[in-house]
Amino acid sequence: MKTSIEPVLEIDLTAVKHNYNFLKSFGSGVQIACAVKDDAYGIGALDVVRTLKDNCSVFFVAYAKEGELIRSFVPNADIYILQGIGENELSQIIKNHLIPVLSTLEDVQWWTSVTDESYALMIETGLNRLGLRTNEINELTISQRKKASLVMSHLACADDTAHPLNKIQLERFQSLKHLFPNAKFSLSASEGFLLGSSYLQDMVRIGALLYGINRSDAFKTNIRPVMSIKAAVLQTAVLPKGEYVSYGATFQAPKDMHLAVISLGYGDGLFRSLGEGKGGFYWHQKRLPILGRICMDSTMCDMAEATDLKPGDFIDVLNSFYTADEMAKDVGTIGYEIISRFGKGQRFQKKIKEA
Repeated sequence: MKTSIEPVLEIDLTAVKHNYNFLKSFGSGVQIACAVKDDAYGIGALDVVRTLKDNCSVFFVAYAKEGELIRSFVPNADIYILQGIGENELSQIIKNHLIPVLSTLEDVQWWTSVTDESYALMIETGLNRLGLRTNEINELTISQRKKASLVMSHLACADDTAHPLNKIQLERFQSLKHLFPNAKFSLSASEGFLLGSSYLQDMVRIGALLYGINRSDAFKTNIRPVMSIKAAVLQTAVLPKGEYVSYGATFQAPKDMHLAVISLGYGDGLFRSLGEGKGGFYWHQKRLPILGRICMDSTMCDMAEATDLKPGDFIDVLNSFYTADEMAKDVGTIGYEIISRFGKGQRFQKKIKEA
Protein backbone atom coordinates (compact mmCIF):
# COMPACT_ATOMS: atom_id res chain seq x y z
CA MET A 1 0.00 0.00 0.00
CA LYS A 2 1.31 3.48 -0.87
CA THR A 3 2.31 5.44 2.25
CA SER A 4 1.42 8.82 0.74
CA ILE A 5 0.13 10.24 -2.52
CA GLU A 6 0.37 13.97 -1.72
CA PRO A 7 3.03 15.84 -3.69
CA VAL A 8 6.05 17.06 -1.70
CA LEU A 9 7.47 20.58 -1.87
CA GLU A 10 10.90 20.96 -0.26
CA ILE A 11 12.49 24.28 0.60
CA ASP A 12 16.26 24.21 1.02
CA LEU A 13 17.17 27.00 3.43
CA THR A 14 20.85 26.03 3.20
CA ALA A 15 20.63 27.14 -0.45
CA VAL A 16 19.04 30.45 0.57
CA LYS A 17 21.91 31.11 2.96
CA HIS A 18 24.51 30.05 0.40
CA ASN A 19 23.02 32.28 -2.31
CA TYR A 20 22.89 35.26 0.03
CA ASN A 21 26.49 34.83 1.17
CA PHE A 22 27.71 34.44 -2.41
CA LEU A 23 25.94 37.59 -3.57
CA LYS A 24 27.17 39.49 -0.56
CA SER A 25 30.77 38.61 -1.43
CA PHE A 26 30.17 39.31 -5.13
CA GLY A 27 28.88 42.79 -4.34
CA SER A 28 31.63 43.73 -1.89
CA GLY A 29 30.99 47.10 -0.29
CA VAL A 30 27.35 47.16 -1.43
CA GLN A 31 24.48 46.61 0.98
CA ILE A 32 22.52 43.50 0.03
CA ALA A 33 18.81 43.76 0.85
CA CYS A 34 16.39 40.84 0.59
CA ALA A 35 12.99 40.98 -1.10
CA VAL A 36 10.58 38.79 0.88
CA LYS A 37 7.34 40.10 -0.62
CA ASP A 38 4.62 37.68 -1.72
CA ASP A 39 5.73 35.27 1.04
CA ALA A 40 9.30 35.40 -0.33
CA TYR A 41 8.09 34.51 -3.84
CA GLY A 42 6.40 31.43 -2.41
CA ILE A 43 9.48 30.18 -0.55
CA GLY A 44 8.15 31.32 2.85
CA ALA A 45 8.97 34.77 4.20
CA LEU A 46 9.23 33.77 7.86
CA ASP A 47 11.61 30.91 7.05
CA VAL A 48 13.79 33.14 4.87
CA VAL A 49 13.93 35.97 7.41
CA ARG A 50 14.68 33.54 10.21
CA THR A 51 17.51 32.04 8.15
CA LEU A 52 19.09 35.39 7.26
CA LYS A 53 18.36 37.46 10.35
CA ASP A 54 21.99 37.38 11.55
CA ASN A 55 23.35 38.39 8.14
CA CYS A 56 20.84 40.69 6.50
CA SER A 57 19.68 44.00 7.95
CA VAL A 58 17.36 45.24 5.17
CA PHE A 59 14.17 43.58 3.90
CA PHE A 60 11.56 44.60 1.33
CA VAL A 61 7.90 43.54 1.50
CA ALA A 62 4.84 44.63 -0.48
CA TYR A 63 2.40 45.57 2.28
CA ALA A 64 2.52 46.78 5.86
CA LYS A 65 0.96 43.58 7.21
CA GLU A 66 3.89 41.62 5.75
CA GLY A 67 6.32 43.96 7.47
CA GLU A 68 4.52 43.59 10.78
CA LEU A 69 4.69 39.80 10.42
CA ILE A 70 8.48 39.68 10.10
CA ARG A 71 9.33 42.52 12.50
CA SER A 72 9.62 40.28 15.59
CA PHE A 73 12.27 38.18 13.83
CA VAL A 74 14.41 41.21 12.90
CA PRO A 75 13.88 43.88 15.57
CA ASN A 76 16.70 46.09 14.32
CA ALA A 77 16.37 45.65 10.56
CA ASP A 78 15.11 48.23 8.08
CA ILE A 79 11.84 46.97 6.58
CA TYR A 80 10.59 48.78 3.49
CA ILE A 81 6.99 48.67 2.25
CA LEU A 82 7.10 48.69 -1.56
CA GLN A 83 3.42 49.40 -2.25
CA GLY A 84 3.46 52.58 -0.18
CA ILE A 85 0.91 53.32 2.50
CA GLY A 86 -2.79 53.83 2.92
CA GLU A 87 -4.10 56.24 5.55
CA ASN A 88 -5.49 53.32 7.56
CA GLU A 89 -2.01 51.77 7.78
CA LEU A 90 -0.27 54.77 9.35
CA SER A 91 -0.42 53.50 12.94
CA GLN A 92 0.74 50.03 11.83
CA ILE A 93 3.71 51.55 9.98
CA ILE A 94 4.73 53.78 12.89
CA LYS A 95 4.22 51.13 15.59
CA ASN A 96 6.39 48.58 13.76
CA HIS A 97 9.03 51.09 12.61
CA LEU A 98 8.41 50.31 8.94
CA ILE A 99 9.55 52.54 6.10
CA PRO A 100 7.11 53.24 3.26
CA VAL A 101 8.35 53.50 -0.31
CA LEU A 102 6.42 56.49 -1.66
CA SER A 103 5.76 56.74 -5.40
CA THR A 104 3.59 59.82 -5.87
CA LEU A 105 3.94 63.49 -5.04
CA GLU A 106 0.67 63.35 -3.11
CA ASP A 107 1.96 60.51 -0.92
CA VAL A 108 5.14 62.39 -0.07
CA GLN A 109 3.21 65.54 0.77
CA TRP A 110 0.78 63.62 2.97
CA TRP A 111 3.49 61.57 4.74
CA THR A 112 5.64 64.59 5.56
CA SER A 113 2.58 66.42 6.88
CA VAL A 114 1.60 63.71 9.38
CA THR A 115 4.99 62.49 10.65
CA ASP A 116 8.65 63.46 10.92
CA GLU A 117 9.74 59.89 10.12
CA SER A 118 11.92 59.32 7.07
CA TYR A 119 10.68 57.55 3.96
CA ALA A 120 11.99 55.89 0.79
CA LEU A 121 11.26 57.49 -2.57
CA MET A 122 10.67 55.62 -5.82
CA ILE A 123 11.57 57.63 -8.90
CA GLU A 124 10.68 56.79 -12.50
CA THR A 125 13.62 56.33 -14.88
CA GLY A 126 12.23 54.16 -17.68
CA LEU A 127 10.18 51.20 -16.43
CA ASN A 128 7.06 53.40 -16.28
CA ARG A 129 5.49 51.56 -13.42
CA LEU A 130 5.66 53.36 -10.05
CA GLY A 131 7.62 56.48 -9.21
CA LEU A 132 7.86 60.27 -9.34
CA ARG A 133 8.72 61.85 -12.69
CA THR A 134 11.37 64.57 -12.89
CA ASN A 135 8.83 67.42 -12.93
CA GLU A 136 7.25 66.03 -9.75
CA ILE A 137 10.63 65.68 -8.02
CA ASN A 138 11.24 69.35 -8.73
CA GLU A 139 8.07 70.17 -6.78
CA LEU A 140 9.41 68.58 -3.59
CA THR A 141 10.59 71.02 -0.98
CA ILE A 142 14.15 70.92 0.33
CA SER A 143 12.80 69.62 3.65
CA GLN A 144 10.89 66.82 1.93
CA ARG A 145 13.96 65.79 -0.03
CA LYS A 146 16.08 65.70 3.11
CA LYS A 147 13.65 63.29 4.77
CA ALA A 148 14.18 60.70 2.02
CA SER A 149 16.56 58.11 3.51
CA LEU A 150 16.55 55.92 0.40
CA VAL A 151 15.96 56.82 -3.25
CA MET A 152 15.12 53.93 -5.57
CA SER A 153 14.33 53.09 -9.14
CA HIS A 154 13.92 49.82 -11.03
CA LEU A 155 15.57 48.60 -14.23
CA ALA A 156 13.33 47.39 -17.05
CA CYS A 157 15.84 45.31 -19.04
CA ALA A 158 18.57 44.24 -16.61
CA ASP A 159 18.39 40.66 -17.92
CA ASP A 160 19.53 41.97 -21.32
CA THR A 161 22.97 43.44 -20.65
CA ALA A 162 23.19 44.99 -24.13
CA HIS A 163 19.84 46.78 -24.02
CA PRO A 164 20.32 50.57 -24.43
CA LEU A 165 17.62 51.36 -21.87
CA ASN A 166 19.94 50.18 -19.06
CA LYS A 167 22.37 53.03 -19.71
CA ILE A 168 19.55 55.53 -20.17
CA GLN A 169 18.05 54.59 -16.81
CA LEU A 170 21.43 54.77 -15.09
CA GLU A 171 22.09 58.25 -16.49
CA ARG A 172 18.64 59.49 -15.47
CA PHE A 173 19.09 58.07 -11.98
CA GLN A 174 22.56 59.58 -11.57
CA SER A 175 21.36 63.00 -12.70
CA LEU A 176 18.86 63.22 -9.82
CA LYS A 177 21.00 61.97 -6.94
CA HIS A 178 22.33 65.41 -5.98
CA LEU A 179 18.81 66.46 -5.00
CA PHE A 180 18.75 64.05 -2.03
CA PRO A 181 21.63 64.87 0.34
CA ASN A 182 20.69 62.41 3.12
CA ALA A 183 19.75 59.40 1.02
CA LYS A 184 21.26 56.09 0.05
CA PHE A 185 20.59 54.97 -3.51
CA SER A 186 19.30 51.73 -5.03
CA LEU A 187 18.74 51.12 -8.74
CA SER A 188 19.11 47.37 -9.18
CA ALA A 189 17.51 44.10 -8.24
CA SER A 190 19.22 40.71 -8.74
CA GLU A 191 20.13 41.02 -12.41
CA GLY A 192 21.84 44.36 -11.83
CA PHE A 193 24.88 42.32 -10.80
CA LEU A 194 25.38 41.53 -14.48
CA LEU A 195 25.64 45.17 -15.54
CA GLY A 196 28.69 46.36 -13.62
CA SER A 197 29.52 48.20 -10.42
CA SER A 198 27.96 51.54 -11.43
CA TYR A 199 24.52 49.89 -11.41
CA LEU A 200 24.91 48.52 -7.89
CA GLN A 201 24.88 51.94 -6.19
CA ASP A 202 24.62 51.76 -2.35
CA MET A 203 22.14 48.88 -2.19
CA VAL A 204 21.00 45.95 -4.35
CA ARG A 205 17.61 44.37 -3.70
CA ILE A 206 17.86 40.63 -4.31
CA GLY A 207 14.96 38.27 -4.80
CA ALA A 208 15.34 36.07 -7.88
CA LEU A 209 18.95 35.03 -7.31
CA LEU A 210 18.33 34.57 -3.60
CA TYR A 211 15.67 31.96 -4.36
CA GLY A 212 17.62 30.18 -7.09
CA ILE A 213 16.06 31.83 -10.14
CA ASN A 214 18.95 32.40 -12.51
CA ARG A 215 18.78 33.05 -16.25
CA SER A 216 22.48 33.85 -16.65
CA ASP A 217 25.47 31.57 -17.18
CA ALA A 218 27.50 34.02 -15.08
CA PHE A 219 26.13 32.54 -11.84
CA LYS A 220 25.39 29.02 -13.08
CA THR A 221 27.83 27.26 -10.72
CA ASN A 222 27.23 29.56 -7.76
CA ILE A 223 23.47 30.00 -7.40
CA ARG A 224 21.64 26.98 -6.01
CA PRO A 225 17.94 26.12 -6.53
CA VAL A 226 15.88 26.53 -3.37
CA MET A 227 12.62 24.79 -4.27
CA SER A 228 12.21 21.17 -5.34
CA ILE A 229 9.04 19.15 -5.93
CA LYS A 230 8.28 15.43 -6.01
CA ALA A 231 5.00 13.75 -6.89
CA ALA A 232 3.70 10.21 -6.48
CA VAL A 233 2.94 7.69 -9.20
CA LEU A 234 -0.71 6.71 -8.80
CA GLN A 235 -0.91 4.05 -11.49
CA THR A 236 1.00 2.49 -14.37
CA ALA A 237 -0.63 0.87 -17.37
CA VAL A 238 -0.07 -0.38 -20.90
CA LEU A 239 -1.34 2.10 -23.48
CA PRO A 240 -2.20 0.21 -26.69
CA LYS A 241 -1.33 1.68 -30.07
CA GLY A 242 -4.06 4.01 -31.29
CA GLU A 243 -5.46 4.86 -27.85
CA TYR A 244 -5.86 8.50 -26.79
CA VAL A 245 -4.69 10.22 -23.60
CA SER A 246 -6.48 12.86 -21.49
CA TYR A 247 -9.08 15.51 -22.28
CA GLY A 248 -9.57 16.47 -25.90
CA ALA A 249 -7.78 13.34 -27.12
CA THR A 250 -4.86 15.47 -28.27
CA PHE A 251 -2.35 12.63 -27.95
CA GLN A 252 -2.72 9.30 -29.75
CA ALA A 253 -0.26 6.50 -29.04
CA PRO A 254 1.82 5.78 -32.18
CA LYS A 255 2.72 2.36 -30.76
CA ASP A 256 2.16 0.30 -27.65
CA MET A 257 3.42 2.37 -24.72
CA HIS A 258 3.73 2.32 -20.95
CA LEU A 259 1.82 5.07 -19.16
CA ALA A 260 2.35 6.50 -15.67
CA VAL A 261 -0.28 8.64 -13.94
CA ILE A 262 1.30 11.23 -11.62
CA SER A 263 -0.46 12.84 -8.65
CA LEU A 264 0.08 16.46 -9.65
CA GLY A 265 -1.92 18.84 -11.83
CA TYR A 266 -2.86 22.42 -12.49
CA GLY A 267 -4.75 22.49 -9.17
CA ASP A 268 -1.33 22.25 -7.50
CA GLY A 269 0.15 25.10 -9.55
CA LEU A 270 1.43 23.15 -12.55
CA PHE A 271 0.90 25.10 -15.76
CA ARG A 272 -1.70 23.38 -17.94
CA SER A 273 0.26 24.58 -20.98
CA LEU A 274 3.16 22.34 -19.94
CA GLY A 275 1.26 19.46 -21.53
CA GLU A 276 0.92 18.68 -25.22
CA GLY A 277 4.47 17.31 -25.39
CA LYS A 278 6.24 20.39 -24.00
CA GLY A 279 7.34 19.23 -20.58
CA GLY A 280 8.38 16.22 -18.61
CA PHE A 281 9.14 14.85 -15.19
CA TYR A 282 12.14 12.77 -14.12
CA TRP A 283 12.91 9.43 -12.50
CA HIS A 284 16.56 9.00 -11.57
CA GLN A 285 17.40 11.62 -14.22
CA LYS A 286 15.44 9.73 -16.87
CA ARG A 287 12.88 11.95 -18.58
CA LEU A 288 9.18 11.12 -18.51
CA PRO A 289 7.56 13.18 -21.30
CA ILE A 290 4.08 14.49 -20.55
CA LEU A 291 1.35 12.96 -22.71
CA GLY A 292 -1.76 14.94 -23.60
CA ARG A 293 -3.32 17.63 -21.47
CA ILE A 294 -2.59 18.13 -17.79
CA CYS A 295 -5.60 17.52 -15.53
CA MET A 296 -6.52 19.31 -12.31
CA ASP A 297 -5.05 16.65 -10.03
CA SER A 298 -2.99 14.41 -12.30
CA THR A 299 -0.65 14.24 -15.27
CA MET A 300 0.04 11.33 -17.60
CA CYS A 301 3.61 10.52 -18.67
CA ASP A 302 5.44 8.20 -21.03
CA MET A 303 7.52 5.82 -18.89
CA ALA A 304 9.48 4.24 -21.77
CA GLU A 305 12.78 5.31 -20.19
CA ALA A 306 11.72 4.23 -16.70
CA THR A 307 10.11 0.81 -17.05
CA ASP A 308 10.89 0.02 -13.40
CA LEU A 309 8.59 2.80 -12.20
CA LYS A 310 5.74 1.57 -9.99
CA PRO A 311 2.81 3.03 -8.02
CA GLY A 312 4.00 4.73 -4.83
CA ASP A 313 7.32 5.89 -6.31
CA PHE A 314 7.97 9.63 -6.20
CA ILE A 315 9.25 11.26 -9.39
CA ASP A 316 10.98 14.66 -9.67
CA VAL A 317 8.97 17.63 -10.94
CA LEU A 318 11.48 20.34 -10.06
CA ASN A 319 15.05 19.67 -9.02
CA SER A 320 18.65 20.74 -9.64
CA PHE A 321 18.66 19.61 -13.28
CA TYR A 322 15.09 20.60 -14.21
CA THR A 323 14.84 23.97 -12.50
CA ALA A 324 12.12 26.60 -12.27
CA ASP A 325 13.90 28.53 -15.03
CA GLU A 326 13.89 25.49 -17.34
CA MET A 327 10.22 24.80 -16.67
CA ALA A 328 9.53 28.47 -17.31
CA LYS A 329 11.11 28.20 -20.77
CA ASP A 330 8.85 25.24 -21.56
CA VAL A 331 5.68 27.18 -20.69
CA GLY A 332 6.72 30.64 -21.88
CA THR A 333 6.97 32.43 -18.56
CA ILE A 334 9.64 33.29 -15.96
CA GLY A 335 10.98 31.40 -12.97
CA TYR A 336 9.38 33.90 -10.57
CA GLU A 337 5.92 32.77 -11.61
CA ILE A 338 6.80 29.08 -11.37
CA ILE A 339 7.92 29.20 -7.73
CA SER A 340 5.21 31.68 -6.72
CA ARG A 341 2.48 29.38 -8.08
CA PHE A 342 3.89 26.26 -6.47
CA GLY A 343 4.62 28.10 -3.23
CA LYS A 344 0.93 28.93 -2.88
CA GLY A 345 -0.08 25.30 -3.37
CA GLN A 346 -2.25 24.11 -0.49
CA ARG A 347 -2.02 20.38 -1.11
CA PHE A 348 1.72 19.87 -0.82
CA GLN A 349 3.48 18.16 2.02
CA LYS A 350 5.93 20.96 2.79
CA LYS A 351 9.39 19.96 4.01
CA ILE A 352 12.01 22.43 5.20
CA LYS A 353 15.71 21.72 5.02
CA GLU A 354 17.13 23.96 7.72
CA ALA A 355 20.27 26.02 7.16
